Amino acid sequence: MLGIIVSGRLVQTDFQQIYENQFLINVPDADNVNHIVIFLTGAIPFPEGTGGAVYFSWPDPSAPPNWQFLGYISNTKPSAIFKISSLKKNHEFENSNLSIFGVDKISHVAQIGISVEPLTKLLSNLLQLCLL
Repeated sequence: MLGIIVSGRLVQTDFQQIYENQFLINVPDADNVNHIVIFLTGAIPFPEGTGGAVYFSWPDPSAPPNWQFLGYISNTKPSAIFKISSLKKNHEFENSNLSIFGVDKISHVAQIGISVEPLTKLLSNLLQLCLL
């Protein structure tokens, strides 16, 4: 149903279904990734009136996931390109003093989460993101 493209790599379609409406995929060696493409494969459309909210996270083994809303895809917008390079910089900045205390566990594997939600909610989330 879903896939991702990272420049210079093979297409990934190995999303894991976490809950009925949530899917997760790991992006290994994501340190130098600037953009990521999320797309519907065309095999299965979203249910009518819904789309996929796209979230990004740099997992930290010592903290709960910090998911950042990137945007959405839908049956009428089946693919999107998202810039993630600045999200990595923000994560590194937040954790820049950790090595002072002997902790330097910054993950090199990013995660992309897709949550199937009503389009009205997705558009509201996007509007809030634009207002920030």
